[in-house]
Amino acid sequence: MINPDITLVIQMINILILLFVLNFILFRPIRKIIKERNQIVETFNSDIASLTGEAQSSMEEFEVKVLEARHEGVGRVQSMKDEGEQAEVELIATTTQEVQAKIEEARKKVASDIQDARTELQKQVQTFSVAVTEKILERSIQ
Repeated sequence: MINPDITLVIQMINILILLFVLNFILFRPIRKIIKERNQIVETFNSDIASLTGEAQSSMEEFEVKVLEARHEGVGRVQSMKDEGEQAEVELIATTTQEVQAKIEEARKKVASDIQDARTELQKQVQTFSVAVTEKILERSIQ
């Protein structure tokens, strides 16, 4: 059985002094460190959230720019293709005109050569006919 005497009161005072000293030396600094740690963790969490948001927006911006670049590339390819087709049409037209001009020039030259040959043959035919007639008649016609 417990006898309440003065040692009980002394023990209670001892416990109260111990609690006061422990609170001052141990519990307050620990609570302060825990509070600072919680603030640091909250700061890190808010920084992480803001950086995650920035990264997400940067990724979305990057994707938009990639899509724009792809559309621009497709447009450039199409315009270059159109320019190539136009150049092809122009080249074919120019070549066709040059070929037609050369064909016409060749036709004129052939016609001129034919006319020259006819003229030359006409002269030769006249000369031959006079010569043949003179041989047949055995005398000079002129």
